[in-house]
Amino acid sequence: MKKVILFWVVFWAFLLTLSLPARAQSTQAAYGEQLLKEQIQTLDLQEVETFIRQIDAEVGEYLPEISISKVLDDLRHGKLDLGLDSFLKGLMRFLFRELLAQSSLLGKLVILAVLCAVLQSLLVSFEKGTTGQLAYMVAYLVLITIALSSFKLAIDTGREAVDRMVTFVHALLPVLLTLLAAIGGMTTAALLHPFILISMGILSTLIKGVVFPLIYFAAILNLVSEISTRFKVSNLALLFRQICIGLLGLCLTLFIGLLSVQGVAGSVADSVTLRTAKFMTGTFVPVIGKLLSDAVEAVAGTSLLLKNAVGIVGAMTVLILSLFPVLKILALVMIYRVAAALVQPFGDAQIANSLEAMANNLIFVFAATAAVGLMFFTAISIIVGMGNVTVMLR
Repeated sequence: MKKVILFWVVFWAFLLTLSLPARAQSTQAAYGEQLLKEQIQTLDLQEVETFIRQIDAEVGEYLPEISISKVLDDLRHGKLDLGLDSFLKGLMRFLFRELLAQSSLLGKLVILAVLCAVLQSLLVSFEKGTTGQLAYMVAYLVLITIALSSFKLAIDTGREAVDRMVTFVHALLPVLLTLLAAIGGMTTAALLHPFILISMGILSTLIKGVVFPLIYFAAILNLVSEISTRFKVSNLALLFRQICIGLLGLCLTLFIGLLSVQGVAGSVADSVTLRTAKFMTGTFVPVIGKLLSDAVEAVAGTSLLLKNAVGIVGAMTVLILSLFPVLKILALVMIYRVAAALVQPFGDAQIANSLEAMANNLIFVFAATAAVGLMFFTAISIIVGMGNVTVMLR
């Protein structure tokens, strides 16, 4: 009888032992789920989500669904579907819509250019004529006014895009750096926070206050050079554009280079500190040392997951905030290129060169706006990557 009782005790103990890992795994998963929900409620994501809703209201018809909860759910299940195909198709539809919207500008430019070409031909045929020259200059000045008006619109679009990107990164940065500190990247967060804030202020001021005005002046100088054959300032316009290229290249190199160096240095320091703290906690704190170490690991794991989700959504948002204004500017570039190509066969080189110069200067507005978006996109990617490096080194 004792042997039978002993057999059943051992048998049930064996079954209980088999079920413990599954129960432990289930309990751990439930704890991780609860911890993740608490972290989401604790974080202040209101400003970030407000930006996402604004973007959805403005250009949502061209974009796939963007939300932190969706990306977080995808990451938890080991998949990530950003809808790149629909995103690219949406960008093409938006560009086509902008081209249609700017078709009236193309019509005005071509009609005025043809009128100027006809007047120029009449002046050549009938030699002198003050009235004809005056009519030609009036038509040419009207064309220049329309061109500068659309150019100012492109610069305003670029300025607004820079402002919105800076405002969004200001809202996103505290969230990302808080999550970075939660996974142990205290040193990295302390190094990156002031650097990025100062860099954003300098960068936005430089782009809006120096680069865009220089490009605008270069466009005006190009048009002035085409008005008179005696007074040429095209080389001065070229100098302004070269200064813009130099400033953009310098900013891009310094920003990304210094950000990468500081991020790597902070990640290495954080990994050493965390490994030491984890070892000392697990070894020298009696009874609860191992529990504290495991709790820190759980918090770091959920924070890493949430940081990656917020970082991905943030990078996509910056990309959208820069891409759509850039496409608007690109549509204007294409309009001016087409107008210059259509006008050139009529024989008025002055008008064709003016339109081509406007297109060339618009490309610099395009490049400046895209460069700011690239810098902020890279900054967010580096912050996300540095957190992953910290965890791997730990």
